Amino acid sequence: MKTSKIKPRGKQILVTPDPARSRTSSHGLVTPSNIEQEKKSVGTVIAVGPDIKDVKKGDHVIYGTYAGERIKLHDGVKEVEFALLFDEDVLAFLE
Repeated sequence: MKTSKIKPRGKQILVTPDPARSRTSSHGLVTPSNIEQEKKSVGTVIAVGPDIKDVKKGDHVIYGTYAGERIKLHDGVKEVEFALLFDEDVLAFLE
C-alpha cells in the first residue's frame, strides 16, 4: 500500500506509529495501582492536510496513544498501521 494514496483532509495528519519508541508518560503523579498512566506514542508524519501549517512530512511527533483514528491496511504482503490525527493531537516534536 503506497502511503501517497492516503491524503488527509483539513487539519488532519497521517502518522506511521513507531512502537519501539513509544513509552509510558512519567508525570511524577501518584496514581492507584489499578489505573494505568496514559501512554504516549511516537511516530513519523507521512502526510498532512492542506490546512496544516506547523507540521510537515518527516517530522517525528509524540501523541496520545488513544488519540485519533487507527487505520490498518493490507499491502498484499503485510498489514500496515497508520494513525490519523488532528493537529491538536500532536503533543510535541522530537528532534
